Amino acid sequence: MTKIQEYINELKEKSDKRFDDFDIIEIDNINSILDKAYIDKPTWLGGDKEFVCLFIDLDKSSKKSFKKHPKTMAKIYDYFTQNIVDVLNHPTIGADYIDIKGDGAFGVFGGDQASFKAFYCAITFKTLFEEKIKNKFGTEEESLGCKIGIHKDKVLVRRIGKRGEGNYNEVWAGKLVNNASKLASQKIEPSNLGVFDQNLIFVSDKVYKDFEDNEEFGLYRCCDVSSEESVSIINQKVPVFTRVEEPSEETLGDCFYKTDVRWCNKCADKYIDLIR
Repeated sequence: MTKIQEYINELKEKSDKRFDDFDIIEIDNINSILDKAYIDKPTWLGGDKEFVCLFIDLDKSSKKSFKKHPKTMAKIYDYFTQNIVDVLNHPTIGADYIDIKGDGAFGVFGGDQASFKAFYCAITFKTLFEEKIKNKFGTEEESLGCKIGIHKDKVLVRRIGKRGEGNYNEVWAGKLVNNASKLASQKIEPSNLGVFDQNLIFVSDKVYKDFEDNEEFGLYRCCDVSSEESVSIINQKVPVFTRVEEPSEETLGDCFYKTDVRWCNKCADKYIDLIR
């Protein structure tokens, strides 16, 4: 058996070699991270290419409400998380990479339409949550809510584990996933939030600018969500997003944006059809 000091020396030698051989390989496609060839190498995947992350989780109040009932909470987690994954697997707007984190899940999107696909997935889940999930589990005493954040940034990721043993996983460094999670956790004062005052979608400034440059993808509301008749107000240019100053996290920049929208019966498919 190797003595502990010898073991420590071997680890030091191995670590020094990894440090000297360290490299970051630029990628254009998020599927590159699934290549097992990188497991044994001190190689991270990244570069200047930007991707978009959508992060969805149960809010803290929901976890607190049900914490006294472990079996109930487990059933809710299972139901909630599986629906996130199913939405992220949508055949048209689905993510290129999906993973579970904590009590929720996230998806990473690549390509020129990444911000739009992520946002449409967010709206799809929000609509599903508010119309089908929330009332299934929530009561007057125990409310159920979700939190949603979308961020765009460079990626830095690698697979860690041992080849052939199947016990490896992706490790995400940098701001992409971390900031999407932080956005989802932002706390907003419960006033003047519009028709739906819960389950807001928060997007970073970079994501918002993609909509600003391509307003046909949903910069303005397509119809009046407060009207049962879904009256079109497209000519009034009512913004989908509201700017929020001074984020609680410095890494989120000077501002981010919030929205309370969900799909209406009139226009949802029109936006999905814009994705190619």
